[in-house]
Amino acid sequence: MWIVANQLKGVLRFPGFSIELHPEQQVDLDTLGRERAEASTQVKLALEQGYLRTVRKTLMLDESEVNRMIEDRIHSIKASLVSEISGLSRQAQETAKP
Repeated sequence: MWIVANQLKGVLRFPGFSIELHPEQQVDLDTLGRERAEASTQVKLALEQGYLRTVRKTLMLDESEVNRMIEDRIHSIKASLVSEISGLSRQAQETAKP
């Protein structure tokens, strides 16, 4: 996701992308193609001159990387829950002893 906002009080036009940005309007350049947007002299100039401001720019990850990150997070959560349940079980057993 690469969201940029128009910082001018006028309309910004990018003929190479067939888009117009009204004052303070935002657009996700990734929907137009990040490689194309990063290579665009129009976009570079607008950013350098302060006409455009990057609101948010995240890394582009392919689907397998995203899936791996999700799986890693799920395994981490499972391990944490198992550890917590084990601790609670031990506490209950110790409390139950006479």
